[in-house]
Amino acid sequence: IKPKAFFFLGQTPARDFRTVGAALQNNCPYVEHLVQFTTSAGEEVLEGATSVADWLNPEKIQSIKADQLLQQLLDECGRQLETRTAALIIYTTGTTGSPKPALLCHENIIAQNDILARGINFAQGEELRFIVNLPPSHVAGTSELPMTTWFLGGTAILLRRFDPLMTLKAIQDYRATALGMLPVQYRMVWALPEYKEYNLSTLRFAAYAGAAVDVPFLQQLASMAPAFGCGIGMTENAGFATFTPPGISVEEMAGQVGRAFPEIAIVTVRNPMGADGTAGEEVPDGQSGEICYHPPIVFLGYYNMPEETAKTISKEGILYTGDMGYFKDIGNYKALYLEGRRKFMIKQKGYNVFPDEVAAFIAQHPKVAMVDVQGQPHRLFDEGIFAFVIPKQGVDCSAEELLSYCKGIASYKRPQHIEFWKEGIFPLTSFGKVNKIEMNKLASEVVAKLRQEGKWDAGKERAE
Repeated sequence: IKPKAFFFLGQTPARDFRTVGAALQNNCPYVEHLVQFTTSAGEEVLEGATSVADWLNPEKIQSIKADQLLQQLLDECGRQLETRTAALIIYTTGTTGSPKPALLCHENIIAQNDILARGINFAQGEELRFIVNLPPSHVAGTSELPMTTWFLGGTAILLRRFDPLMTLKAIQDYRATALGMLPVQYRMVWALPEYKEYNLSTLRFAAYAGAAVDVPFLQQLASMAPAFGCGIGMTENAGFATFTPPGISVEEMAGQVGRAFPEIAIVTVRNPMGADGTAGEEVPDGQSGEICYHPPIVFLGYYNMPEETAKTISKEGILYTGDMGYFKDIGNYKALYLEGRRKFMIKQKGYNVFPDEVAAFIAQHPKVAMVDVQGQPHRLFDEGIFAFVIPKQGVDCSAEELLSYCKGIASYKRPQHIEFWKEGIFPLTSFGKVNKIEMNKLASEVVAKLRQEGKWDAGKERAE
């Protein structure tokens, strides 16, 4: 299997992506079609590529519709497709390591569409007009939001890039009924001075994913849209694998990432994969383990990376996500709770500590806006807990105050150091998630300075 087409951005404020297209031309002769997404009128298109704007020309679309030979070829191609035929390559976000090319098939994309459709839960005849402001280099901007919208016969309102003000304007101007973003994006929209000036009354549903949220966040989300929810998923399953039930309270929703839909695809929590590649045993409800997805929401593997694929998909075809969590019986459904990434688990004093759990606790402090927790080498504790904190605007907040507040959690989960972030928001990936690799590097630099000052694990803190 070799890709036939490559889509790329043109000139953007971040960089000129035509250099990426040119690199592909020179190194991947099997790619027959290069398509550039132009970001402004009159933008120069890479030589040898076509502009997506040309595809959207009404006259061009009409001529395609009238081309009988082309229709016959499309019908013939359609008959050759099978459920597990490769459809799309999307690179993983790279928040925990180097990005990898995930090869998605038609089946796992459509199964994901069905899961998200059930989460959105629009009534028959209710018009779906979904804002899509997430990058097409991620499943959220391809198989997840736009393709689920088309799966339901709705309209996808595509923004070329995320911009808080542009998002508000698009909701108002196009009378959007649904929106899906990361929590950090919602916070950026809500922080705009003009936020309350825009008419968002057409919004019926707001989805979020990618980070834990608290009750105050959900209460503000409820003021934006009458229905809202979240789920969990990853590039390797084309998007969502779970979603929260409609109509539950914000208190019930906080902390969980939804229920599974076993009639579509089973989700389990299991012990680690065996050395021979077989899946570990499923663990009981309430017990922590690795969250796993079952066919049909399992990708074909990493393109041309069989060893990496074997580390992720068991011999039984079960996808190991790297996310740790547990199921809790709510009564009429089982809710999945996320504890954190297996790779980022902190080993301190013989205990396993999930940084997301510590971050969620600190974030509940009334003076705290955002938190990121990292594990750092510690000469006494094996690993120490390091927290970056962004205080809320206009408040005075001290590290001592927050460290005292952390006495409300188990001693082995308390940070050894709190560092206040002074440069806007945390560094983000292209998808808007906190860049854990960059944050870990920055934490290491601070720890090195602390050691020089006789702190962290070099001074009195060693005995605490």
